[in-house]
Amino acid sequence: MTEIQLKNRGRIAEIILDGPASRNALDADNLRDLAAAVAKVAEAVPSVRVLLIRGEGKVFCSGRDISGVDAETDDAHAFLAESFAPVFQAIRALPIPVIAQVQGAALGLGFGVAAAADIIFAADDAKFGSPFAAIGAMLDSGAHHVFLDRVGYHRTMDLIVTGDFMTGAEAAVAGIVSRAVPAADLSEFVEAKLEKIVSGPAEAFAMEKGFVQKIADERPSMADLLAEEAVLQESARQTPDYVEGFRAFQERRAPNFE
Repeated sequence: MTEIQLKNRGRIAEIILDGPASRNALDADNLRDLAAAVAKVAEAVPSVRVLLIRGEGKVFCSGRDISGVDAETDDAHAFLAESFAPVFQAIRALPIPVIAQVQGAALGLGFGVAAAADIIFAADDAKFGSPFAAIGAMLDSGAHHVFLDRVGYHRTMDLIVTGDFMTGAEAAVAGIVSRAVPAADLSEFVEAKLEKIVSGPAEAFAMEKGFVQKIADERPSMADLLAEEAVLQESARQTPDYVEGFRAFQERRAPNFE
């Protein structure tokens, strides 16, 4: 049984998948709770500037909790379309950076939750891949898009058909995750990055998140991209953070983004 915990640490919000005994597996109720937690984080913006999603125990999330699922009556479409997809979209829609801290396994649904984040910091011995060949199921939770985009057709099919996993170190080299660090250093590394992010220019980060997602989803031409960059940069120029950043650089001091 996994519980979804939401903690507020000043400008840092933290969602914890808390079910070490089940390897943080998630069922439909967990996903509803996760969606509700994300909604509370959204309501706390702009006082909250970054969200951390992590799993309790030795793994991030082993995937869907299928311990009590009847395969003959299960509605897989409803589970993914009505329970998982809204969580994925809600995490992506948050106007603040979202970090997934991944130790151990992030498989199936667990990988999907991590992939919804903007940044994935992983232990070098974490595990990513597709365990579905063992149960006759399809890769899901957005993993087709991520794998094809980062590692191409042949490596994607390799991961699907063999069921082999990538380590966190391999996933970082392939661009599946942002960075991989020794497992013993992961929490300290993530905390340092969180502190750096919360002191950064929040409005610029929000614009960057929306723009980078748009580029990734729509793949605009270079001409269109250059034109939109100019528009967004002018929008950034009109924020207090932009003025403070320029003045701090000119005055050779650290900026104070409020």
